[in-house]
Amino acid sequence: MRILISGASGLIGTALIPLLQSKGHQVSLLSTRKNNHKFATNVDVFYWNPEQAYVDEKALYGVDVIISLAGSNVAQRWTAKHKKSIFNSRVVGTRLLVDSLRQIKNHQIKHFLSASAIGIYPSNKTKKYDESELEIAPHFLGKVVTAWEAEVDKAVDLVPAVSKIRIGLVLARHGGALPAMAIPASFGFGSWFGKGDQWQSWIHIDDLARIFLFMLDHPGCFNGVAPTPVTQKKLVKAIAKTYGRFQWLPGIPKPICRLVLGEMSQVLLDSIHANSQAIQALGFEFQFPTIERALSDLLPLQSKN
Repeated sequence: MRILISGASGLIGTALIPLLQSKGHQVSLLSTRKNNHKFATNVDVFYWNPEQAYVDEKALYGVDVIISLAGSNVAQRWTAKHKKSIFNSRVVGTRLLVDSLRQIKNHQIKHFLSASAIGIYPSNKTKKYDESELEIAPHFLGKVVTAWEAEVDKAVDLVPAVSKIRIGLVLARHGGALPAMAIPASFGFGSWFGKGDQWQSWIHIDDLARIFLFMLDHPGCFNGVAPTPVTQKKLVKAIAKTYGRFQWLPGIPKPICRLVLGEMSQVLLDSIHANSQAIQALGFEFQFPTIERALSDLLPLQSKN
């Protein structure tokens, strides 16, 4: 198939593109930079600008599947400017793609597949969330993901299949949360936030890329998380153990987290136990189902290519 990807330069896109190509799919990309030479020569790159509601219509010609990954980094202090970027990069960008589909009457796109986030679920230390959950997190991220998914759902009348992957904490060697956690842990200075008893629904980057590939043939709404969530304390201790270090520091108190990080600290303190049973029931098998197996593959950072 010919697959068009937005947000391809991010953590997920860089893992997904070679996987799709290895399966014989032809990949093209949307970029907010003109004359973008960052990507390999075997992909076509088209310009788009969600803020100006512009997308090169040639990008959609002959495309079978759109994979929407665009979204600015959440892991930064949430100033008014950054909150606008977090919202618009997801909601406005998705709206532009869907509106473009609506304007092109004879497109052949069969599937609109979008990233989403488990941040839509309310923080709860005892509840396990599946995709049927209707309660929405009342904070900023919950509102962002709700609006984001609402734009994705508008594609239902325009393409035969619409899918969403509610992604958890992505563990990867060259980006995301793991390097920030692993580097201090490798020197014995790892720590968790608050009591560390909040659930972390995580996933290895390779398994996440494989879920996107799997969903090309299995559309729906699925949690993009490994089958064995862990508490934040267990995650930090597992990282330290992988390095052969003793984890001795206490947790960082919540007031300090909130003082230093502001509203964004909610991401680190929330407890979300999402399960992966729905996609497993369709036959998806995780290569890294446990945190120990994932960390043994990803760590130590400096010894992997």
